[in-house]
Amino acid sequence: MNWHPNSAYVVTGSSDKTCRLFDIQRGSAVRLYTGHNGPVTCVEISPDGRLLATASEDSTGHSTVHVYDLNSAKPLKFFKAHTPGSSIYSLAFSKCSSVLLSGGSDCTVRVWDVKRNNPAIAGATGQQGSDLLASYHTKHTPVYKLAFTAANVACAAGAYTFHDT
Repeated sequence: MNWHPNSAYVVTGSSDKTCRLFDIQRGSAVRLYTGHNGPVTCVEISPDGRLLATASEDSTGHSTVHVYDLNSAKPLKFFKAHTPGSSIYSLAFSKCSSVLLSGGSDCTVRVWDVKRNNPAIAGATGQQGSDLLASYHTKHTPVYKLAFTAANVACAAGAYTFHDT
């Protein structure tokens, strides 16, 4: 679940492979986002309120991230995001809404450019997968929570298990 920056809407992800945007005043769903092949594990609305990022472990075993236009529910981006068989636990947008972080059970934080054209959806030219800016590996720690500070510094949190050698 994630709140829209104006606090009038909330978005949810579901085991039915969809996400819904709810109007708090009406108490009803106003948008439906489809495209995942597995249960949605996390959702995040961009700080500018224009984009929705969702994650799931699809039926193919790949962890995927979808980015949608929040108002139209049109899919804009699709990333095969993490190691096959892993789950994505957290998503976070930068303050300018142009960078997306994803983190999960494969002990990595991935950094994505969500403003760059993606030929898989937008029909633009370029190499698919070029939206991945960086990948950071932890010390055997699943990434449970991602956030950007007010100064736009990325933070990641996990639960490290000490292994005595």
